[in-house]
Amino acid sequence: MNKGAPLYITVMEVIKEKIINGVYKIGDLIPTEIELEKEFDVSKITIRKAIEMLESDGYVVKRSGKGTTVISNSIFNKLSKGESFSSILNKEGFQVRKEKTEIEKVDLEPQNEMYKHFGDKCYKIKRVYYLDGKPYIHFIHYVPSSTMIEENTDGNDLSVYMALYKSGLYINKFHDEFFIDYPSLAVLEELNLTEGPLLGRKRKTFNDKGEVIEISIAEYNTKIHNYIINYYV
Repeated sequence: MNKGAPLYITVMEVIKEKIINGVYKIGDLIPTEIELEKEFDVSKITIRKAIEMLESDGYVVKRSGKGTTVISNSIFNKLSKGESFSSILNKEGFQVRKEKTEIEKVDLEPQNEMYKHFGDKCYKIKRVYYLDGKPYIHFIHYVPSSTMIEENTDGNDLSVYMALYKSGLYINKFHDEFFIDYPSLAVLEELNLTEGPLLGRKRKTFNDKGEVIEISIAEYNTKIHNYIINYYV
């Protein structure tokens, strides 16, 4: 939440957090303007500005005489007009699932690239994405050791970006680098391949202070499907 921000932004962020955390689910009506005025002890104008921002960011839709309905709970709504790759694949009719997730807290040495961003410890999250049952992407995420990850969580259900959000690590920007990658034998084995090269992507995720809060390395078997980016203007 933004300290010192205008009231309508504070109200908007509280409602948005309830949407993201499932208090208000997709398809639910959020409380009426009158109810929100009482809840936050603010004016009708403040509530209306907050709702307008949520609608502009794609979280809700306001219909005259019907109230305000939740239409999305994705943290990506505020990040970009781009569309996530997994959502593109789903729209194309592919089934995407995460398998073989391994979560560990690792020690970092000063010479390690992750050390300057995360200090002497961080979480390492490794997983394989399957496309219609075929291994397609080998992923490794590195996130701060302060990230809230429950020990008994099912790793395949873990959303890394949602975990960052719930830990107060708010995403402001992505920086992606694509490269030709010659992977290790272990990665080739995970993807059922005998040789490379593969398409590689290194992502740095930043908060609003310009600090790196996640680094991920992904390797794609483009023999199955090319990487796609859609932008809406």
